[in-house]
Amino acid sequence: MEPTKKNKPNSLVIILFALIVLMIIIYFILAMFFPTVFDLMNTGDIQPVPDK
Repeated sequence: MEPTKKNKPNSLVIILFALIVLMIIIYFILAMFFPTVFDLMNTGDIQPVPDK
């Protein structure tokens, strides 16, 4: 009986997926401990254009 070859994803795909998950976890940790950093960020709110 031959060992069946498993369809494994590339190691680069695994590393990229792990980095994305890690960045999401770090974002939530930073948002918990340093909320002022995210309060000062520009959110892209609509602002009135001054008339000239």
